Amino acid sequence: MSEREKKLADTIAKAVTKLPDGKVEYLLGYAEGVAAMAAKAEQKPEKKEG
Repeated sequence: MSEREKKLADTIAKAVTKLPDGKVEYLLGYAEGVAAMAAKAEQKPEKKEG
């Protein structure tokens, strides 16, 4: 994990402790959605031209 990623994770972890439960659930859902879309994009076969 890069320093930038570590800083981001630390910042988010600190922010989550200050959020109400509803906002934590929203943030978690958003992050899970982004992760799912990234995983789907990685699995997509590349199109061959011709």
